[in-house]
Amino acid sequence: LFAQGYFVYDSKKSGSQTVSHLRFGGEAIEAPYLVSGASFVGCHQFGLLGAIDVLGRAAAGATLLLDCPDAPDEVWDALPLTVQKQVLAKGIQIYAIDASRVAREAGLPGRTNTVLQTCFFALSGVLPRDDAIARIKDAIEHTYARRGADVVERNNAAVDSALAALHPVE
Repeated sequence: LFAQGYFVYDSKKSGSQTVSHLRFGGEAIEAPYLVSGASFVGCHQFGLLGAIDVLGRAAAGATLLLDCPDAPDEVWDALPLTVQKQVLAKGIQIYAIDASRVAREAGLPGRTNTVLQTCFFALSGVLPRDDAIARIKDAIEHTYARRGADVVERNNAAVDSALAALHPVE
């Protein structure tokens, strides 16, 4: 697949946000503009839901991935009312994971990138799920092999644990 990314960065250094507008397709993509109807939205800082319009660019029927420390049966009630209304109005499917906990338990405290990347590919449909997971693990081997087998094993454990900890919000 071809991929194209357009990124919007906040000027603040600490506590800032980055919005990644990603496109995937079978042909070269030459479209450096913001996505206006996203089929997938990831919110990796739960507190942003009450501060900015995270779902403003979400298309009807989109998937929302939340990094959320709440228990699965408590996530809906933790969402701001405005977000709940958008979810219902747009028919958005929500999935949540406590990425910090998963990373910490895999021996990667503070390193949620592998966990959230796994969730993105498991949910987005960009690639078939099993193919995507195999490619993530190949990339882990390639990227971290020089740091030792333990680092590779911890990252692979984070991938496997992410899949087990990801849950739909109802």
